[in-house]
Amino acid sequence: MKACQRQGVYVYFFTPDHIGTSPESLSGWVFGETWRQIIVPAADVFYNRLTTRKLENKPSVQHFMKEVKSRYGSHFFNEKFLDKTEVFDALGRDVSVSRYLPDSHSFRGYSTLKMMCSKHPIVFLKPIKGSLGKGIIRISRLEGGAFQSMTALVGGTKRQVYPSLTKLYSTLASKMKTTRYQIQQGLILIESDRRPVDFRALVQKNRSGAWNITSIVARTAGSQHFVSNLARGGSLSTVKDAVSRSLLPVGVKSRVSAQLRKAALDIAKGIDTQIPAHFGELGIDLAVDHHGRIWLLEVNSKPSKNDNTPMGGGKSAPP
Repeated sequence: MKACQRQGVYVYFFTPDHIGTSPESLSGWVFGETWRQIIVPAADVFYNRLTTRKLENKPSVQHFMKEVKSRYGSHFFNEKFLDKTEVFDALGRDVSVSRYLPDSHSFRGYSTLKMMCSKHPIVFLKPIKGSLGKGIIRISRLEGGAFQSMTALVGGTKRQVYPSLTKLYSTLASKMKTTRYQIQQGLILIESDRRPVDFRALVQKNRSGAWNITSIVARTAGSQHFVSNLARGGSLSTVKDAVSRSLLPVGVKSRVSAQLRKAALDIAKGIDTQIPAHFGELGIDLAVDHHGRIWLLEVNSKPSKNDNTPMGGGKSAPP
């Protein structure tokens, strides 16, 4: 609020419950000496920070967004959630970023699972509309034709072994009926203290509309988890610290920070080019494999500021 006031911008906050029958006026929260609720007009720009797809897809919210766009020419900033299939399909059309994409497909049943497991020793099943690492399943081949699944749970990881891929699939099939998944090539990530590390880049547009890196942090998985989200016990560190603890060759280590920054900016530009929606900031999850190659894991259009981003008075986090 104070930052907006310094810029001469009038700002207010509201939830879907504040949306009435007409978009001409809303009940919004404003801040003077205290917070108070008043009737406010439709804004020139709305920043969509709705935290769930369920809220975003409410008929009242969708109707409101269409009305203010058509009636007042209002703009929406980060107007929608992205799903994993949409992102990978869109970026796959962009030759400048396709090199960052692991082998990835919309999961369509046993034939997709069999095809991916024959090509890759490890694959991941990720809920298309998932977040915070919920419901991710890691499948790996074992000796003798057996397969292992590891499922990310709140308290840790559920591990199961199956004598065959068909047995594994039959166990998972009921889950697949209610949730759509993306199946993705498993990567052998660099590790810090024997725990896998990935990286979250926060990219934001400047006043000229050009993408900039606000921060990049390393996220190390918790001891009982194979995903790095803080909600799953992960921890943050600087890129430099995490890379220095890895087993990458010295010459490769020195290039990682610059390569992560370039990848994040390339991917943000690719999203702008390929997806017809307006985004002003993105959380881009990247990985570095044991050869030093950069890979895209996920793009988040509602990036968390408190969990993954050390905000330091406008200064970027150390590389």
